[in-house]
Amino acid sequence: MDFVRGALLALAVFWALQLVGSWFQMRRYTDAVRDAAKRWQSGFLGVGSCKVKLGRGAVAIVVLSSDLRVCQFLSMSGLTVFTRFHPHESFTGLSTSEFSARLKASKLRRSIAQAATDALERAQRAAEAPT
Repeated sequence: MDFVRGALLALAVFWALQLVGSWFQMRRYTDAVRDAAKRWQSGFLGVGSCKVKLGRGAVAIVVLSSDLRVCQFLSMSGLTVFTRFHPHESFTGLSTSEFSARLKASKLRRSIAQAATDALERAQRAAEAPT
């Protein structure tokens, strides 16, 4: 009986730690999106993701200017809740076609490239949407 009680207590502690870690990760995500939206008020923001069953998934944020040039590209990929967004300065200033070409030629992880492609498509759809 003591083993079962101890196992249930350990399960509850790990569950609470997971909740706290998930809260911190969601806070980092919302802060990154909010900061990008504040910084680039005149552009178009796209957020993309790549979910994998095993391994590292990814989330990407791409901000396009009104003339459809990349203003900012951020990505987050990792296995733990301690992962943060990383900027990719080498993509800044590229057109959408140049961005796609450089993304395919880059050595970024496949999940990051897929998330960035998804984010770019969403930003382009936002740019094409009627106002």
